[in-house]
Amino acid sequence: MKRLILFLVVFSNMVFAQEDSTYTSLEEAVKAGLGVKVLLLKKQKWSEFPKEILQLKNLEILDLSKNKITIIPTEIKNLTKLRELNLSRNLIDSLPSEIGGLPQLSHLELHHNSFRYLPSSIGDLKNLTYLNLDFTNLKSVPDALGGCRKLSFLNIRHSYVTPENAKRIRDLLPHDCVKLLPLECKCNS
Repeated sequence: MKRLILFLVVFSNMVFAQEDSTYTSLEEAVKAGLGVKVLLLKKQKWSEFPKEILQLKNLEILDLSKNKITIIPTEIKNLTKLRELNLSRNLIDSLPSEIGGLPQLSHLELHHNSFRYLPSSIGDLKNLTYLNLDFTNLKSVPDALGGCRKLSFLNIRHSYVTPENAKRIRDLLPHDCVKLLPLECKCNS
């Protein structure tokens, strides 16, 4: 009886993982191919971005946090259905301009990386609502960030952005809804 219950629990978990298209194994995700929508691969100790991920054209959520990745490939632009991307706590020192080619991206976690600048294509992310740049070597952001009219959260704490630059950033963004940290927000919410 215990074996039957164990079998049912394991089997139902496998079915559930396939039904909601969530995977925590790159190998299993590659086997599932276009059926993968959510891929959670944090703490894998990878130093390179796994190119196999680029085959997963229906991917909507990708978490590669807490690895040792240094470079994001330009082919990231091929993941056009990506809505959430977590690259936090890696060793990334620059982002490719192709990051701006992700039309559905709304949530971007980049905190705890070593990059100093953002590509101007960041402003092409018209659906971006959340951008976390905490604990980076960032000194400024491009004026193109003003193109992110839906941005409702921007964290630049613990970066090298000066108060003067932070005020310039504030002026680029929607005034009545952006929570720009460390500046005070005068939000309606």
